[in-house]
Amino acid sequence: MNKRRRIGLIVVNPETIYQSRVLDGVISQCEKYDYDVISYSPLIDVWFSNKDYLKAELNLFELIDFDLIDALIVVAISMTRNSDYTVIKDLEALLKERCTKPVVSIDIPIEGGEMVCTDDAPAFEKITEHILNVHNIPPEDIFVLTGRQDLVISKMRVEGCSKALAAHGSRLDGSRVFYGDYWYSGGAELAGKIISGEVPMPKAVICANDHMATGLINKLSDAGIKIPEQVIVTGYDASQDAVTNKIPITSFDPPVARAAQEAVNCVRRKIDPGLPGLPVDPLDEKSLCIGSSCGCQTNIDFLRANFQGTIYRANHDYTNGYYSDINDMSTIIESYMLEQLTATKTPDECLEMIYKMTYLISPYRNFYLCLRPDWLSGSKPLLKGYPEKMKICIHTVPREDEAKDDKNIFWSDNRGEVFETSKLLPILSIRCDKPGVFYVFPVHFQGDTLGYCVVHCDLSDRVKPTVVTRNWVRNVNSALEMTRVQHRLISFSLYDNMTGLYNRRGMERAFAGLCRRATKNDSCFACVIDMNWLKKINDLYGHSEGDQAIIRLADCARGLVTDDRFVAVRAGGDEFFVIGIGRFDEDLPENKMNSLIEKVEKVNRDSGKPYKISASVGCCLRPYSPGVKLEELIHEADARMYEFKKRLKQTETFEE
Repeated sequence: MNKRRRIGLIVVNPETIYQSRVLDGVISQCEKYDYDVISYSPLIDVWFSNKDYLKAELNLFELIDFDLIDALIVVAISMTRNSDYTVIKDLEALLKERCTKPVVSIDIPIEGGEMVCTDDAPAFEKITEHILNVHNIPPEDIFVLTGRQDLVISKMRVEGCSKALAAHGSRLDGSRVFYGDYWYSGGAELAGKIISGEVPMPKAVICANDHMATGLINKLSDAGIKIPEQVIVTGYDASQDAVTNKIPITSFDPPVARAAQEAVNCVRRKIDPGLPGLPVDPLDEKSLCIGSSCGCQTNIDFLRANFQGTIYRANHDYTNGYYSDINDMSTIIESYMLEQLTATKTPDECLEMIYKMTYLISPYRNFYLCLRPDWLSGSKPLLKGYPEKMKICIHTVPREDEAKDDKNIFWSDNRGEVFETSKLLPILSIRCDKPGVFYVFPVHFQGDTLGYCVVHCDLSDRVKPTVVTRNWVRNVNSALEMTRVQHRLISFSLYDNMTGLYNRRGMERAFAGLCRRATKNDSCFACVIDMNWLKKINDLYGHSEGDQAIIRLADCARGLVTDDRFVAVRAGGDEFFVIGIGRFDEDLPENKMNSLIEKVEKVNRDSGKPYKISASVGCCLRPYSPGVKLEELIHEADARMYEFKKRLKQTETFEE
């Protein structure tokens, strides 16, 4: 079976309207070509104030293995705000170092790549014609507020306005073109100049996006300037900003999806030069979205389509048994997801609850949670990059398919496959029956990277990340961190801090676990190890060196734990136990004693220390029976250890 082509996609904050439209185009065109898509998607705006959190999100780019993909599309506009290109520059450095595949960017150039631009000129021509022909505004009374002057998209939007004005015999001169930042502040800044009289009052302002239109309208309104009676204002993007503003904004649904389709075609010419390209979708003639900011009556369909995502529904109709149509913020809040996750008491309980909550991000074909192998026990934060190996802690499929795919559904910290991180997912080595999109989201707590999750969907389902996706992953991040904290607290209560062995409380819990697995044919084993000459080491070399001697002997005791039938314990000070339950040979006590002596001798040969460690050891073995008393086993082994020590004192002296 031939390998399906894979297109990598970098898109930051994918829930926003521009990025969502890019995904529409990439997904639809890749489906035509039978390409898979791997979307690396940090779920945060690049100027989020919590820099540790932001760095962990953007650390996702370190996960990209360019051997996995045939080409890369970069949604560069999602990686900048105002004139800050820091994130783009960092990505360019990474691509220069590692990427040998074709790179195509959309709307903002990337060094070393080819750029495809959204053709905004026809849209702004239509907006301008609407103001001229429907509202009869004189051409000389129309201002244009565009974005940064050095951006191609800013110039293109001005060109569309200029072309429409030229058709009416008017030239758009520089005194009527203003430059903003594609944010509310850009509109507010122009409004301030109009209010102060620095700039004469226009009859209409065509804004290059809805954010700037919102900032302009609201500041003018606050100053008593009536919209649209005194000034008509239009936007661009047909966003929720346009609809939910106190004066709904006339806007335009931009052909961003077409630009994304062109980007896929550009990629195809590079990776499949001998194959024909397919046309992109035609322009939609209904893209002008009317709001009252121009003086027209607001289009109800425009309002309804955008308000759907803003309504909080406390109740939903679940009678159809499927969840794909109810993925809004009310579902995630009313599910009490975070409360249910944080109520879990063990790592596997937490993972199971995450699995149960995956219905909130339906529909999907597969869901994977991949975590660092040491995500629970690692004490050092992972601030950059990913480890060489990852493990799958959750794999699930949609609920309606669970019966058909039961063998692949699990949630466990120790059951899942450990694999090379460079593979991203083992499933990627298998060609699926349909082309799909693999959304890769970072999993972390603040700056500490824990892993990533992957939502695999068929391209034909047109699934895109939403605000629900972002908040769902946030809840998972918080729950995993709480589980880690609980695990550490339990570890402190069950394990000896110096050696990492069980303490006495941990020993009792571990022994109870061994008893639960025991059968009538099993035996109980106990070994007591007591260090000799520790006081001499402390007196001559210091207590720090004495601690190191204890740790070396603990390692010897740990070496007696050859499988899960045994556990090692630091009983206190310089005394250690090894206990076990299983089907053992009669010579086990002698073998374990000899093994310990050999390990101590090897430590002394390899340590390079001016002294040798020494230990007395005693073991016992007796048949298992329900209700067996651990203290009786230890007492018997302890008595034999003292016999050993008595014999040893007759022949051994402390060696300096």
